[in-house]
Amino acid sequence: MKLAKTSRRLTQLESWHQLPHGEALLKQTQQRIDAYLPLSFGYNLLKLGNLSCQLDTKRSAIPTQIHCAPQGDGIGLYAELDQLPLQDSCIDLCILSHELDFSNDPHQLLREIDRVLTIDGVLIVSGYNPLSGFGLRLLCTPKKVQTARLFAPSRVIDWLHLLGYEIKEQQHFNFLSYAGKYAFFMHLERFAQRYLPLLCSTYFIVAKKRSSPITPIKSTFKFRQKIILRQPLTTRHLKHKSPEPK
Repeated sequence: MKLAKTSRRLTQLESWHQLPHGEALLKQTQQRIDAYLPLSFGYNLLKLGNLSCQLDTKRSAIPTQIHCAPQGDGIGLYAELDQLPLQDSCIDLCILSHELDFSNDPHQLLREIDRVLTIDGVLIVSGYNPLSGFGLRLLCTPKKVQTARLFAPSRVIDWLHLLGYEIKEQQHFNFLSYAGKYAFFMHLERFAQRYLPLLCSTYFIVAKKRSSPITPIKSTFKFRQKIILRQPLTTRHLKHKSPEPK
């Protein structure tokens, strides 16, 4: 298993069009974002990275929406994603699209997101699946030319579980990376999403931050019999009682 952290410089993306079949991928990702946004509530929504910032989140009822990226157009907060200039527990919903694929230290990125998320805050993360056709093509590319590092969705879920997150939803899509209207390809895409999810090129995970309760819960265990801590006073003990002074 390869290490999550790397010293190799990765090219950060500024547009979905830089990805293979990026327009089709953006459309399918937007559909899943639109399905979840009406269920999101809170005060602050954070979109990390240029790809996340280009997703439409107008359907969300969250009033304050922050676009954060190191560079790019239409960004409201310029910052490194693993060093956010935000206070602890101030974000209710965070969207992270394909940033783990291009991060030098995905562990630190997730820890920073965990720091700024509120209790019961939600993280939506998507990325490429290394077991897909896209992942196999990247595997055949020389390392000097590679611009992304792919992590299996099961590994990303393990990272989230270690941080105390509960996985609320998991989807796999973009089997063909095709956005046409031909019925055959649309049926093949739906078939793969249902029966061959691990071969689809993109995963979509919704995770909710949990914490242990502050008030300890008393145990319901009880002893069946009372425990005698000392023997009762008997006549044998009374015989050895010292006489009273005259």
